[in-house]
Amino acid sequence: ALERPADGDQFSQQDKRTVYGVSASHAFDHNLGSLPARTEFGLQVRHDRIRVGLFDTVARQTIGVTRDDKVQETLLGVYGQTSVEVTPWLRTIVGLRADNARFRVDSLSQTANSGSANDHLLSPKLSLILGPWAKTEFFFNAGRGFHSNDARGTTTTIDPRTGDPVDKVPSLVVSRGLEVGARTEWIPGLQSSLALWKLDFDSELVYVGDAGATEPNRPSTRRGIEWNNRWIPLPWLLVDADLAWTHARFSDADPAGDRIPNSVDKVASIAFTARDLGPWSASVQWRYLGSGPLIEDNSVRSRSSLTTNLRVSRKLWRDSELTLDVFNLFDRKVNDIEYFYESQLKTEAAPVADRHVHPAEPRTVRLTLKVGF
Repeated sequence: ALERPADGDQFSQQDKRTVYGVSASHAFDHNLGSLPARTEFGLQVRHDRIRVGLFDTVARQTIGVTRDDKVQETLLGVYGQTSVEVTPWLRTIVGLRADNARFRVDSLSQTANSGSANDHLLSPKLSLILGPWAKTEFFFNAGRGFHSNDARGTTTTIDPRTGDPVDKVPSLVVSRGLEVGARTEWIPGLQSSLALWKLDFDSELVYVGDAGATEPNRPSTRRGIEWNNRWIPLPWLLVDADLAWTHARFSDADPAGDRIPNSVDKVASIAFTARDLGPWSASVQWRYLGSGPLIEDNSVRSRSSLTTNLRVSRKLWRDSELTLDVFNLFDRKVNDIEYFYESQLKTEAAPVADRHVHPAEPRTVRLTLKVGF
């Protein structure tokens, strides 16, 4: 009851889209002087046609329109990369990608928010691979990338709720990343990799679906460690263990704080798979998501979660299989999403800052039959 005390703040988000795309690549071996090399060229195209809207509702009946837009998005990427074996223990990969983003928005509710936007970006990349020595190799990767913003933010000039003027946002936001690490098969039956990485974003722009507006945010720096393992201790047993730790902060100064809301700091996954037991196979997986700040000063954090999934499969005949999945096996009460912001119940005289959550699905069973001919 924060914005419409009489009727309540219920709303409906609607999204209908058709996606077209194509991806093509060609690779060939050749020599650079006396050095063996392999070059690859590629093309990727994606086009989305979207009807998307945000509507005020009461008892699921529409009573008002916040935004109603027809959107066309086209993303075109071309790339090339060459791998060169400089010595038996040193390989290099040099690549360059060119991306172009074209957005067109036809606002059916506010003509002033219609328009088009076009942006492009060049992203160089470099990799060095040293080894192997004792079935171990070391690697270094660096390059530039991007994330694309919501098309509506690139043409919006008026806040759809308040009517205040707002600035358009860029179509593509640059990121710069690097990682250094090692991967090894030195221990028989174990494939393991360890990587240290860092990622810088020029902006953490967010499209606020509840308000129909783009919320500009600050530049950020993330760094972390990833440790991935795949172990086969017995011919019929496979163990996967993946661990990650992330340190995420806004990189500019602000009295509000430097924590990035909803940036989880620890993630882990461990799975045991029994396979090739005649027609049967089974696996159990534990997934852990650590806590993360919900506001910039880190005074409120999300709760960590641990869930268990089970899968049992039986081969029936050629290319046919029956699979039973049990998600959230122990029916744990955890949250998929947590936010912290102000809201107001009808019984409250003023807005109250509190957690808003979307609970995870309870224990869920899915039976799948795959039939091959």
